[in-house]
This record gives sequence, C-alpha cells and structure tokens, in this order.
Amino acid sequence: MKNKFFVTFVLFLVILILTTTGVIFYRIRSTLKDTRHNTGIIVPDQIPKYHFAMICKDDDAPAWLSIKKGVERASKEFNVAVEFNTVSTSNEEDLYKYLDIAIASKVDGIVTYVWDDGQTGPLIDRAMEEGIPVVTIGTDAKESKRIAYVGENKYTSGVQLGRMIIAVTEKKGGVVLLDSNKKGNEVMAQNLMIMGIRDIIKDYPDIHMTTVEYDSSNFLGIEDAVSTLIKDNPELSTLVCTSEKDTLAVADILVDLNKVGYNIIGYGNSSELLRYIERGVVFGTVNVDHEQMGYDTIRALVDVRQNDRISAYFKVDSFTITKQNVSKYIKSGEE
Repeated sequence: MKNKFFVTFVLFLVILILTTTGVIFYRIRSTLKDTRHNTGIIVPDQIPKYHFAMICKDDDAPAWLSIKKGVERASKEFNVAVEFNTVSTSNEEDLYKYLDIAIASKVDGIVTYVWDDGQTGPLIDRAMEEGIPVVTIGTDAKESKRIAYVGENKYTSGVQLGRMIIAVTEKKGGVVLLDSNKKGNEVMAQNLMIMGIRDIIKDYPDIHMTTVEYDSSNFLGIEDAVSTLIKDNPELSTLVCTSEKDTLAVADILVDLNKVGYNIIGYGNSSELLRYIERGVVFGTVNVDHEQMGYDTIRALVDVRQNDRISAYFKVDSFTITKQNVSKYIKSGEE
C-alpha cells in the first residue's frame, strides 16, 4: 500500500514539474518573440521634444537598417525619441496591433509601412482624427488622411532597370523578370516598376522579356524557379529582380551552380551585393537613398508639429550602381 502511494506521489510530482517547465518555456518563447518584433527605441541625448512610433517591415533588412540609420540622424538633430516596431510580412495583424497601441499611447506622430490601404487606411484616419499625424513610408495609402508619403517613384526605378536591360543585352536576347507572389499595396508598387521596364524596352523588338512568378515565402521557391529557368531556356541571358532580397538570392544560386555567365540586374546596395557587382556576378542594381527616406519621415513629423503644414510627398531619388561606379559606394559604406 505504501509503495502504491509512493509511486502515485512520484508520478504527480513528475507531471507537476513537466507542466511548470512547459509554462515557463512558453512564456520565455513568447517574450523572445515580442522582443524580436519590437526592435527598440531611439532616444536623443537630451529630454526629447516628441515621442514618435515607427512601424516597419522585417523584409529586405539592409534597406530597413539604412532607414533606421536616417531616423537615428534625425532623432539627434530634431531631439525626438522614436520607438521601432518591426512587423513580419507573414503576420499583418501585428501591423494593426502596433497602430492601435501607438494611437492608444497618444504618441506625437506615427510612421508606418502600408500593407493594404483598405485595412490600414481606417487606422491612419483614426490616428489623424485623434490629433496624431501619420506619415507613410515605402508604400502609400493615398485615400487616407495621412499627412505625407516618403518614398521612391517605382515607375522611375523601373525605367532605370529597363535602361540597364538594353545596355547589358545589346538590344536583343531573352530576359526573364522574376516576380514574387506579393500582396496588398506591394502588388501595386511591383506593377509600377514593371510598367517602367516595359515602357523602355518596348521599342526594342529583339528583346524578349517574360515574367515568371514564384513563391517568395521560402528560399526554395526562388531556387526552384531559377534552376528550372536555366534548364528549360538555353537562350536566356538576363535575369531581372525587383528586390534586394531576390537579387542576392539569384546571385547566390548562380554562383553555387557555377553559372556565372548570366546577366543579373536587380535592386539594392548591401555590401554583399556591391561586392557581387564589383566581381561582375551582378551587372547592376537600382537603389534609393533609404537613409534619406528615414530622415525625411522624422523631418515631416517635426515640421507638422512645429509649423502645422508640410509637403504631402517627399520623393527620394533612385540611381543605378554598376561596375563603373560601384567603388564609390563601397568606399562610402566603409566610412
């Protein structure tokens, strides 16, 4: 009888320990997840005049790191604190949650990326109605009451990609544009860029460009797409990407396959990508001054707080980087 009681007690103790351990593990994991999404706050040296919230995207990290650098510069210059909330593209609900939190916290201003203006727009309008100015960055919600948009002209970037296609193909040959399965406002931005490319190459009938869609939710999506393209299209000479993440992925894949004879045209200016341009693996990229984008968002919020009126559109110019000028950008990145 005593042995039976002892065994039952031990089993109860083991279950209790396992349950407690599970709860602790869950809480630690939840905390780490929240920490990963919220990347901190930038605080100036003095007591800040304003407290702004920034809701940004976790994709294309090099671009967002440059944007953050611009925000840090503006934070010091204008003496403001900026809280960063990074949202996963696979969980758009976080965007609405952080917008809700920023409004409830009565921050002095909000900068936000727009996934879908149909869902983000009403939240932007609510913030504006409560006296919190909102600036959109990268993608816009034109129909909302936001005070300003800061970003590049996607059509112009497409035109610059088209000009590089003409240069690298010598006006003839097979070109494939890799198009990831975007959604929401990113589709609109992507289409504007593609329109710019097509408008430039339409006068060159010997350039045959096709678009190939692939699943961007995992690395194998683009790897499978590139491998199949190379295998099934012996006439293919040029691959075009419209994001930094895709450009790097295609360059990595072709190097791994020892297929370095293809022309890669893409987007971005990370140090890894600049080295690929220097080595001739990537022909060239279009890039925008992301640091300036970050700086201008904070400048816009400070202006509207102090002067009540600002421009509704802060355009950031795009430019091309090729082997001819890449050393300039490598040097500036090392400073």
